[in-house]
Amino acid sequence: MADKEVAQLEKMKIIGLFRKEGFTGEYDSFQRVSGTDREFFVVMSNEQGIKALFRASLMLNAVEFQYVQDDKHTFVTEDADAS
Repeated sequence: MADKEVAQLEKMKIIGLFRKEGFTGEYDSFQRVSGTDREFFVVMSNEQGIKALFRASLMLNAVEFQYVQDDKHTFVTEDADAS
């Protein structure tokens, strides 16, 4: 896997998957799933500001809901992992 940063072209493909599935909202963040270069975690928020984590696969052309983010479920960034 070359680069951990999600490229703009990959983001456009991921957004296309979400739109194809009928999802609407704001895309808050994109993160590559560890060990793969074709699967991503995406945090989206709706009009009410509720955030949810999804797993998007460019290999399977699929979007899978993971969970709604709250105090117990947060999106871990690489900065938090560096100790």
